Amino acid sequence: MARVVRSGRRAVTDPLKLSQPLGAALAFLGLDRCMPLVHGSQGCAAFAKAFLTRHFREPVPLQTTAVTELTAVLGGGDHLTAALDTVRATAAPDVIGVLTTGVSEASGEDVAATVRGYLADRAGEPLPTVILVSTPDFVGGLSDGWAAALGGIVRAGLALPPRAERVPDWTAEPERPAFPVLAGVSLTAADLDELEALVAGFGLTPLLVPDLSRSLDGHLARAWSPLTTGGTARSALAGLRDAAAAAAVGATTGRGADALRDAGVPVIRTDHLGGLAAVDAFVDRLRTTTSAPVPERVLRDRARLTDGLLDTHFVLGDARIAVAAEPELLVAVTHLVADTGARIVAAVSPTHDPLLASAACDEVVVGDLADLRARAAEAGAEVVLGSSHAVDAAAAAGASLLPLGLPVDHRFGAQLGGAAGYRGGLRLLFDLANQVLTHRDGDHRGAAPTTRSQPC
Repeated sequence: MARVVRSGRRAVTDPLKLSQPLGAALAFLGLDRCMPLVHGSQGCAAFAKAFLTRHFREPVPLQTTAVTELTAVLGGGDHLTAALDTVRATAAPDVIGVLTTGVSEASGEDVAATVRGYLADRAGEPLPTVILVSTPDFVGGLSDGWAAALGGIVRAGLALPPRAERVPDWTAEPERPAFPVLAGVSLTAADLDELEALVAGFGLTPLLVPDLSRSLDGHLARAWSPLTTGGTARSALAGLRDAAAAAAVGATTGRGADALRDAGVPVIRTDHLGGLAAVDAFVDRLRTTTSAPVPERVLRDRARLTDGLLDTHFVLGDARIAVAAEPELLVAVTHLVADTGARIVAAVSPTHDPLLASAACDEVVVGDLADLRARAAEAGAEVVLGSSHAVDAAAAAGASLLPLGLPVDHRFGAQLGGAAGYRGGLRLLFDLANQVLTHRDGDHRGAAPTTRSQPC
């Protein structure tokens, strides 16, 4: 168990935290033919769009109601109504995710009443599914926004009318009911690919909610679209009520998992898939739920990870590692790294979460990148695991940076990295061990002693 402490400084000097609206928008981008709509100023949406575009290196659909100072005082209901009409007319989305911001929340505007009135006034028209999520950016962070959006998505799916019955084709194999898999904010496109294959290996039909592995995985679309291309379809969300069981992978899936449970769907929950013990436990739950044997491919992947833990132990054993990430990802990474014998000498989270107490380190600081810089330097960290925003902090601490989390805009392929599952864990272990070797081979403070002959 880790001790969770506050940084103690009165001001944030080098921010690590990302906003709630950004996290919610990211979740909605995992739905097919979706348009996130930020109910706030133009700057709120423009910054988020540029931020996500630089990370994924893909066009990101995102619209705004363009609330001004005057609108915030007099009420932004008309702006929201006009924006919904414009999005419907120009893009014809299946889903619109309406995200509040600090402007619309602090003004006291009843956004929910505006949305209800909008849908009631147009009841006879073909309408998209409109999901309203409260995401004030003056509290919480990226993880909180993702959790709120996922809860809204699941509740909206459960409220959709059931899909029309199809004429059965008796010559085809019977269709298996979908097995919903709620995805946490820490899972990359590559992580989701592995998770989907893992669930399918037990004879289940996985339904990822949301599914960034098909919308923001770096694929080349056949044509430009104003909406998301790929992800979880609205028609698939309508099948959530029919599920016999489901899984929730990540602590940020809690609200969505609660909604499924309340609808009578049993849910297999895990806070993360980092480290051998966590993945083994999840695989065992799938085995007991389906009464199916563990697939040979999964056993092979596990054997590779255990061998990788043994191989990298000779480099990572007693290596000094610092981590700066969202709570869910931070805890997953600390458990994986601790399996090798490495020491987590500094761990910084942008927001507080009860999950942080389960991190595999002595202490987690809720703070910013200035806290990371100070603690990593004091402990002599060799490698920092963090986003591109941690580049300067790592350099100031005399450590190397291994990109992880969001955003990663100074390296390519962030969406195809990750640390979840047997394959993701092995991938991160090799990257981390190689980064430690590179650091020690370079001219860095705190380099590990070597037996090789030194040049004259």
